[in-house]
Amino acid sequence: MTRLSIDRARLTHLRVTSRRTVTELAAEIGCTKGALSGIERGHRAPSPALLGKLADALDVTPDDLLLRECR
Repeated sequence: MTRLSIDRARLTHLRVTSRRTVTELAAEIGCTKGALSGIERGHRAPSPALLGKLADALDVTPDDLLLRECR
């Protein structure tokens, strides 16, 4: 399985500008605060399903959350 490389800075920026905490966004997309925090810090990679949920919640496409070289 391919590991998805997330643009962590963009993910964090989108979450903060949407005025959500890690806890709030995690609850909205159905994951734990620790899992989302790990994704934002680069310690974890989201599954394709979780990437889709993140994108939907932040009103972007999944491609918008990937690092440029992974697009």
